[in-house]
Amino acid sequence: MDSIHFLNIEYLLLRVYDIFFAVPAVSDTVQEAQAPASHVLMSLGSFFGQVALVGMGLTVILLALVVWARIRLVTVEHRGYHDKEAHEHEHTHIEPEAPKNPQWDRVHALANSPNESDWRRAILEADIMLGDMLTQAGYRGKEVGEKLRDANPLQFSTLDLAWKAHKVRNDIAHGGESYQLTSRDANATIDLYRRVFEEFDYI
Repeated sequence: MDSIHFLNIEYLLLRVYDIFFAVPAVSDTVQEAQAPASHVLMSLGSFFGQVALVGMGLTVILLALVVWARIRLVTVEHRGYHDKEAHEHEHTHIEPEAPKNPQWDRVHALANSPNESDWRRAILEADIMLGDMLTQAGYRGKEVGEKLRDANPLQFSTLDLAWKAHKVRNDIAHGGESYQLTSRDANATIDLYRRVFEEFDYI
């Protein structure tokens, strides 16, 4: 007798139900959802990591440029300061002019001597200078006194000072060693001559 094959209706219905209405397992769904998210996070992390590396590199380069610019600025300022100083020194470093009248240096040296005899010589030589100056200025006379009398006070503002200095010279010349001359008097007399000479731009 032939075998009878039965149709399993229940099995077929379960298969159809699984196809159309079955819910995937929770673990499978989570894994499928997490897979794209993990990929995005990894991509973002890689991108920001590269951005951070590039930023650090640019920061190092900018710091190096700032340091170089600062060093360059200090060097230029230092060089400019020295160039300016040298330029000013070139203009200010002028050879001292020769004295207008070297004889006045000798008079000044004698007046600063500790010896009274040198003070006398200083005044006598200063009076000789006065006579030469008056002659160059066009005043007439053989002696200093005559030239001073020929001077016009309106054109000779230190005329009285010249007379005072010349009087001390006469006292020394006529009194000789008996005329007492102090260092203070000698310096005061030489200062009178100086003021007269400066008016005429003689020293």
